[in-house]
Amino acid sequence: MKKFLMFLFLLSAFSLPSAAQTAAEIDTVTITEPARQITIPSKLYKMWPEEFYKFVGAYDLSNGQVLALFDRGRRMYAKISGQDSHEIVATAENAFVALDRQLQVRIDLHDNGDVSGELLMVVPSQKQSSLDRPEDQLTRFVLR
Repeated sequence: MKKFLMFLFLLSAFSLPSAAQTAAEIDTVTITEPARQITIPSKLYKMWPEEFYKFVGAYDLSNGQVLALFDRGRRMYAKISGQDSHEIVATAENAFVALDRQLQVRIDLHDNGDVSGELLMVVPSQKQSSLDRPEDQLTRFVLR
């Protein structure tokens, strides 16, 4: 009987590592790539007030809101209807990013007077329950 109990003990001892390995394989979590974020490049585009003046105005967005670009002194701002304004800096001759990294915009002014481009904006996620940790989402809107 002692030999039989010893055999069961040894058998269970050798089966534990294989059971642990199986459990570890089942419980693996795949981490997905992080969402794209708005960043401020290390080198900004030097935009003179005269250059910015051609972008000053209101632009219709694909979601029905309006994007307005304006200046106050030597500072440039963007404001989306119903929201606070954001101080922006130029990143290219037709692109801007908010210093608070909440929006990024590209405006293409065409020779025939048409305007196109896009706005990337951080939109807060809706919290489903007290246990959820809402993460902000980056949403793209088209300029019309």
